[in-house]
Amino acid sequence: MSSSTDPRRDCTPCTERSRCELECNLDILRGVPIFSGIPLERLRIYAYVSGRVCYRAGEFLFRQGDSDDRGYIVINGQVQVVRELQDHSVLLNEFKPGDFFGGLALLSDIKRLFSARAVTYLECLSLDRESFRKLLVQFPEVGVKVLDMMIKRVVEMEEKLLSSQVQECLYG
Repeated sequence: MSSSTDPRRDCTPCTERSRCELECNLDILRGVPIFSGIPLERLRIYAYVSGRVCYRAGEFLFRQGDSDDRGYIVINGQVQVVRELQDHSVLLNEFKPGDFFGGLALLSDIKRLFSARAVTYLECLSLDRESFRKLLVQFPEVGVKVLDMMIKRVVEMEEKLLSSQVQECLYG
């Protein structure tokens, strides 16, 4: 039963006639670069263990410093990723339908480096660490793609943070 704090409360099931949610999830995963090269029979397993979560505009998926074990793919809506500093926040990225984010939590038990907030009504496909790790042992090719993407994103975030700190030093 859904509670008022359960993010799944507002999700609508796959509405395409004669298609189950598994098939809809499979199509979503096929459109995401890190999953697109996985053979269909393996990808079907990822689609099966993924779940849909929904958030209202303004709600946080997670906050900087939180422990979390999920990665997300945006289905509908938009997410802002923000690094909260002592006296202000820095917008690091915005994600739209088809984008994957939060992948570090799938690989390790770490505290979130940033906060993620729904800008609009948001529907995501979500995968938890335990399921991801089990599949990673069977299908390691996904791990390499996730690591590559995460490294690139961390570097981008560091560049934005460093750039904002340089501007603060020059103008602050």
